[in-house]
Amino acid sequence: MTTEARRDWLHVLAAHGDRLVGALFGFDRLAEDWAVRFDNGLPQQLVYLVVAGSAAGQVQGQPVALHPGSLFWLPARTPFDLHATGDAPPVLYRFRLAGPADCCPSPCLVVLDAWELRSIMDSLVRELGSALEFRSERIRALLVVLFSSLFRDLDRANHLPPLSAAARARLEAYVDARSADRPTIAELADVVGLSTDYFRRRFRHTFGLAPRAWLVRRRIQQAMLRLDESDASISAIAARLGYPDVFLFSRQFKAVTGIAPTVWRARGSGGSADSDGPGHNGTPGDTTMR
Repeated sequence: MTTEARRDWLHVLAAHGDRLVGALFGFDRLAEDWAVRFDNGLPQQLVYLVVAGSAAGQVQGQPVALHPGSLFWLPARTPFDLHATGDAPPVLYRFRLAGPADCCPSPCLVVLDAWELRSIMDSLVRELGSALEFRSERIRALLVVLFSSLFRDLDRANHLPPLSAAARARLEAYVDARSADRPTIAELADVVGLSTDYFRRRFRHTFGLAPRAWLVRRRIQQAMLRLDESDASISAIAARLGYPDVFLFSRQFKAVTGIAPTVWRARGSGGSADSDGPGHNGTPGDTTMR
């Protein structure tokens, strides 16, 4: 997409976004044997943000793989098939969106490490399921923030070379193994063999955040998964992640996600999926996907 096409798309979302979102949307834990196939594509665009598990398949005959942190943006009328992979079932945010064909990348877009978009996606899905005042205005605003943030990430990647996938994996493994610690920027730079100053610049162009902010988000992402996947108390999760008290944990969690840990754990759409059940708002799923 050209810059002008992106701006046109954002203007469409700002004016009509609430009317473009389809009836199927949600935050869903899919079945371990989840699989979908559309030989003629969908009539709408499809947007996924995978937060746990993984999936793989093909888009117009080309292989595609989705891992935690992957954002998947598929144009309308694009043939595709996807299925769950790995030991854990996929967990993802998703929605469908009508719009002109030239507003999407072709044949699809997969963005890695799109974690900074999770809080926007979560707010959008919750707003889509609400009936509160100013719902339409908030949906339009959230769609503009979501896609403008995505476009910024894509532009940022075209300037300073990002850290390689291997370097990102080393950083993530290093930090996740020390979730209760607070590594320094110099320690992170040593993990990928770069000087501290050069690492700072490459890091920001890779993740869109300063290292300190990323460390907080990474820790909160672990908290999100533990709240979703375990019955451990919020105070126990906070302690395991190295927080001295649950109040500091709750403040940082709300700063990243926009909601308190108690609210995060209570939300959800009951495990619906495009192929296996009702949507977030109770709309029946697509029987053609089975």
